[in-house]
Amino acid sequence: MKVKDRVSITIDSVAFGGAGVGRVDQQVVFVPFSAPDDALEIEITQIKKKFARGRILKIIKPSPARVTPLCRHYEVCGGCCYQHLDYPFQLKIKKKQVEEAFWKIGKMASPPVDDVIASPRSYHYRGKAQFHAQILNSNKKIGFLDVTGGRLAHINRCEIMEESINEALRLLQADKMRIDDEPELTIWSGHSSSDTDEEKPVLRVVNGKNFLIPSDGFFQANLYLTDQLVDEVCRLVSVDPVHTLIDACCGSGLFSIFLASVAGKVIGIEINENSVRYARINAAAAGVDNVSFIHGDMEKVLWQKLMPGQQADLVVLDPPRSGCSPTVLQAIVELQPMKIIYISCNPATQARDVHYLNGCGYHLKRLIPLDMFPQTEHIEVVGLIER
Repeated sequence: MKVKDRVSITIDSVAFGGAGVGRVDQQVVFVPFSAPDDALEIEITQIKKKFARGRILKIIKPSPARVTPLCRHYEVCGGCCYQHLDYPFQLKIKKKQVEEAFWKIGKMASPPVDDVIASPRSYHYRGKAQFHAQILNSNKKIGFLDVTGGRLAHINRCEIMEESINEALRLLQADKMRIDDEPELTIWSGHSSSDTDEEKPVLRVVNGKNFLIPSDGFFQANLYLTDQLVDEVCRLVSVDPVHTLIDACCGSGLFSIFLASVAGKVIGIEINENSVRYARINAAAAGVDNVSFIHGDMEKVLWQKLMPGQQADLVVLDPPRSGCSPTVLQAIVELQPMKIIYISCNPATQARDVHYLNGCGYHLKRLIPLDMFPQTEHIEVVGLIER
């Protein structure tokens, strides 16, 4: 087998990242936009030592899970990889991928993974977009990176975005909104499409509570599943009495404020200074007075401000996709919490970090996946870890 060979293949499964997996002459081949049970004719595009890559030339026999993608830019834009699969099948794939991450990376024979909680909407659910922009010779291109990750895919609309974001995109494309040569454009749903004031906060309502978020801050992107995410975390916390709760990477105070009612005191840590400012405003507006927020890098705050001497009954972790460093995890272990709730949008780094905690006397009790990102390879997972 060599590059540009045309071969037949049957797809067996879907790998983390979205590509279908099959074998040709006992060699693993990854085929983007394929589905389990697809019978395909493909062209080999790359050969590595342990695997090859291919692209679909012809679907000989389609998988029963195949559906027609909604987006006209699908397979060009790199934002989605599952629009060709029906939604219930996407959920099954994602559960299996979480299991495999904790089996292969977390070294757990039988990880305790719940069925994936579906998003109430599988399209038009996303409340924030980060577009890329280019202006070359007065020609303007706005969109996302393409499937290669190296070029900009110019798009007219995005089918996973809430419609007010598409309206803002339409105005940008029509030159009715300025982009000022910015290489990246962040647009939040619900903002006026003519509003360019970056100092104006974004409003989100979760389970009846208002949250103000800075335009450069983080908030859960799924407009229709965040309420249930908060509910799941609250249920895990409310079982045992909590004197001190530390909410690491607390953002604008989402979990801190909802968990304040079940804890004696809550300490939130956040590196974005604007997010800390709004977290304090949000807590005051919610009538919560047992929460304090510390601005700073999580590692430095844990080691320099909260230790030595501080203990916590429970730590809530919601780190970036890169997960936590060993130094951060060791600091959390030093706090001696009886329970850790680890929220992640990357099961691979989450499994790695849980494996570290297992070596420190902690045990994974439950994994609750929530499909905060339908049509994409991403999945949110809430992990319950106990000592």
